Amino acid sequence: MEKIFRNFLLLGCLIAVSNCVSSPEVIRDIRVLPQSHRHYLDAESADHPLLTPEEHRCAVERFQAACFSPWHRDAPVHPKEELALPFLKTALNPGYGENKRRHSREWVESLEHNACLEDYPNRVFRAITVDNADLRVLPTHRPHFTSPGGPGTGFPFDHLQNSSIHVHTPVLVTHASRDKSWLFVESHTGAGWIAARDIAAVDPIFISCWQDHRLLAVLKDETPIYDEAGVFLFMAGIGAFFPLVDKDRERYCILAATPDEDRNARIRRAWVDSAAVRPMPLPPTQADVASLADELLNKPYGWGGLYRNRDCSSTLKDLFTPFGIWLPRHSSHQATESGFYIDLTPLSSESKKQTILEEGIPFFTLLWLEGHIMLYVGKQDGEPIVFHNMWGIKTRNILGREGRKIVGHAALTTLHPGTDLPDVDRPAANLLTRIKGMTLLVDPGGTVTTSLPAPASPFAEDLFGPPDRNDP
Repeated sequence: MEKIFRNFLLLGCLIAVSNCVSSPEVIRDIRVLPQSHRHYLDAESADHPLLTPEEHRCAVERFQAACFSPWHRDAPVHPKEELALPFLKTALNPGYGENKRRHSREWVESLEHNACLEDYPNRVFRAITVDNADLRVLPTHRPHFTSPGGPGTGFPFDHLQNSSIHVHTPVLVTHASRDKSWLFVESHTGAGWIAARDIAAVDPIFISCWQDHRLLAVLKDETPIYDEAGVFLFMAGIGAFFPLVDKDRERYCILAATPDEDRNARIRRAWVDSAAVRPMPLPPTQADVASLADELLNKPYGWGGLYRNRDCSSTLKDLFTPFGIWLPRHSSHQATESGFYIDLTPLSSESKKQTILEEGIPFFTLLWLEGHIMLYVGKQDGEPIVFHNMWGIKTRNILGREGRKIVGHAALTTLHPGTDLPDVDRPAANLLTRIKGMTLLVDPGGTVTTSLPAPASPFAEDLFGPPDRNDP
């Protein structure tokens, strides 16, 4: 009896010690490393173009072809089976809702009935988003959490959130739900169910007018757009772009689309503060990439673009949009389909580091590990420095219980963020050992990727599997 009492006492002490271990509010990398991309610029090369004029022209052509491709198709690229699979997976694992209660099988069945997939595709037309919107895996705004509140499985990791999508994104509508409140769309960002109120149909005249202008890129989040009478239309963020019409001393005039009573898009002129935008494409220099990356620094992490925030891959996609450089939406596709991919898996950690330092192009190199992607920006004290939007650092207490040290925003770190934490899960925090590949956005031989990848699955790579866009 006395032995049992001692064991319980020891266990209690261990738990108490574990709970009392202090953890800094901010991880050391963010406290110590200069949180400004300009700090990591090489003064001699900062203003040198990262692409030749011909390379940049090819990149811009690829960008425009990708972004406007939904307007130049007459049929869906995704078969019915791809749309049906998430319903099957959700039925097998209904998950938990916003009230932390388990979803019922009947809830999933009602969504499947409303999806009306037996008639897919039942409505095909070209359209444009008239507001910032969400691409959903199923036709519902309700979330699906793997568990009510576990680390990396509860809020905010809604597995039905595929991606956010910017206002005025060209889309191809391929299907309507039974109640007509949801539309399935394909876009250069991805595919998914979108609320019908966020869409307006376009015709050939609209498309011709829209594409017959130079584009204007948004360089600041929460940029308001107003009509000619000064009435607010919508907010635009970094990654959005619009046809450019004219400019006065303080404003740019752009084309905007608003829906009429029949949900057809009508073109109208709108105005935006010139301090928040620039004509595309921006010059592809390290200094210009660094300047825009500083605008994204400290922006909150947003799983799949929830609340108009960004995850790791959408941060980089939006960063390179003003330069006319198109990146796919998901991290694995960005790594393998955006440039010259270098496989680092056979290398030791030290060899990986040396390869990154010797062959990586600062501000033009992506570093990829399963479910996460980062931008290499340079070095500090012989260590590679990366820019990435991250949720948190995996931790384990003295009893082995898993937790998270939340970072929750875009930051500059080493490849060992959080190793100063007393309860850090060291293998997980060592990003260097987990890096699989490095992607140069320009081939060392002097070419850029010009072909568009084949359309991927419309949804996250492994729905309800290991979290993507979660911890680094």
